[in-house]
Amino acid sequence: MPAVKLGPASYKFPDEWEWIVQFAFATALPVGTSGDVLTDFNVQDSTLSYKGRETPKTAYPVAHISLIKTMAEPEPIHLASGDLFTYEDATAVLAAWLSDGNANFGVYSADSREDMERLQYDLGSVFEAEADAEIEPAQNLEVLPAPDLFGVPPVVYKLINAALAAGKRHFVFHGPPGTGKTTLAEYVAEQIAGDDLSEGEAPYTLLTASSSWSSQDLVGGYQPLGPGKMGFVPGAMLRDFHKPIIIDELNRCPIDKVIGPLFSVLSGQSTSLPYRVNVEDATSENYRILPKPNPSKGDHEFAPGPAWAMLCTLNQVDKSQLEQISFALSRRFTWIRIGIPEDPAAFVRERLEKLGLLKGSADAALPNPVADLWAIVNRHRQLGGAPVIDFLKLAAAMEPEIDFLSAPTPQAQETFVVVMASTFLPLLDGISRAEAMDCSSAIVSAWGLSGAVAADAEQRFMELAP
Repeated sequence: MPAVKLGPASYKFPDEWEWIVQFAFATALPVGTSGDVLTDFNVQDSTLSYKGRETPKTAYPVAHISLIKTMAEPEPIHLASGDLFTYEDATAVLAAWLSDGNANFGVYSADSREDMERLQYDLGSVFEAEADAEIEPAQNLEVLPAPDLFGVPPVVYKLINAALAAGKRHFVFHGPPGTGKTTLAEYVAEQIAGDDLSEGEAPYTLLTASSSWSSQDLVGGYQPLGPGKMGFVPGAMLRDFHKPIIIDELNRCPIDKVIGPLFSVLSGQSTSLPYRVNVEDATSENYRILPKPNPSKGDHEFAPGPAWAMLCTLNQVDKSQLEQISFALSRRFTWIRIGIPEDPAAFVRERLEKLGLLKGSADAALPNPVADLWAIVNRHRQLGGAPVIDFLKLAAAMEPEIDFLSAPTPQAQETFVVVMASTFLPLLDGISRAEAMDCSSAIVSAWGLSGAVAADAEQRFMELAP
């Protein structure tokens, strides 16, 4: 309740004028008693001194100062000059003084719901920053190449580590089918999760997107809780908010609708959900999602654990046919393309060796009919190494003595065509008639097919064309 100078030697304490000045500290004050005092406010340094019964006077930094208007519009004061001095004039003078320091500052009206929500957010940012300071900083995380994931270019791991070092841990892995996007997402999620989970607990939550999804599946929403009762039930992400979540085939769900409630959180800001704690009370506070770990969160708040991250996969072939991801959401992720191996023939030789399917040497000069098939297919639709591995395993199971690094024998030719139809061709569905003809003629030539086997291969390709 400040004094207003009316004239050269005349002051007035307006009885009906009142404000609340609120200080939020950057660090917690010592535990004390009701007899402890705060004094010596220094506006330029944004500090307040604290003197406890057992502690010396110490200046503590103030992180945020709130000037809260508690009055409506009281009557103005008449100055000696004849001018009127209003409550808003006084507020402006106080604001100019209180904001003249290092602390963040804001003016809020107690009768404005919008201002009170803004105050809650501003104070929440201070408390979240304090909570972050209490959490042990994580060790620098370096994701080394996965020992069992072949064909992923080194630049992919370099980009992942660069993003993590920059504080970005939400990823979209996209590219052709069969390039190991999901396996890579699982591997990266395991590295992010670390060893802090409960014994026997899965290191991440894996979900496969669906066209029937809504935000309730991922975030949560109102659901029946029993006869005549309704309440908020957390979705899959909030239930496991302490560890990474993987959304496989992201573009199979209505993306913005499902992830929309997380826009602010993914940008490092809190968000309020449109669900009240007490459904029947229109004035009840809403559930909130905080962007960072916060041990001091309220019962109505959800805060992620230090290991939370969102990793999504997106099939490049399907992206033009299924749900699109908006630009607003796109920029909240680090996008990493997982392409086909730079040397498909070397990939095949390496996999043959790992699978124990080599019948002789792995000389690069030897024929490589499976790599030939892969190269021909990639001219029209790029595919990753997964169908190649499936091809090798299935062909070896059908004909154990087959030599994959030699010109296919008549028996191997028949096996190759059948196995090709089970592994590669389903991923080529919808190619044009011209593309089908190009593939079939190239395969006939590369594998030396003739007669009924050549006709069979040509027919199988032509069936793919609409």
